[in-house]
Amino acid sequence: LKSQLARVASIRPKGFRSLKMDPVRQANLTAYVACTPKTGGGAGFTALYEKKQLIEARRKRSTMNFMERMEVDAEHKQAYAQVTLMRQNEDHRKALDRLVEKMRPAPLARGPKIVKHNGKALHEGHDRQLNWAPLECY
Repeated sequence: LKSQLARVASIRPKGFRSLKMDPVRQANLTAYVACTPKTGGGAGFTALYEKKQLIEARRKRSTMNFMERMEVDAEHKQAYAQVTLMRQNEDHRKALDRLVEKMRPAPLARGPKIVKHNGKALHEGHDRQLNWAPLECY
């Protein structure tokens, strides 16, 4: 057993901690991919990068032993329940979607980027529409 563990440790690259993926991140990706509209036209599936991340997590899961897989599955089930509960609120869903979209790699620059700013906005997000809760909640 010790020789097998030493052999596995020698195979792992430097800086490699564990095969586990963050369960909340994986649950959020799963929920995002499930909620993303699948278009039948030429546009294709819009969440390809997220789908690739889930496939990579599934591949890593297949290399784990039985007990590790059970532990990861239990953590993922709890995290998925929390994420689906959070996604019921519109503001939380938008925030979780922004986290997923920030994980995507930056698109390749094709030329100079022209940015237009609102001269009356004091800070970023100042001109964004806010959704207030009913007055009874305050």
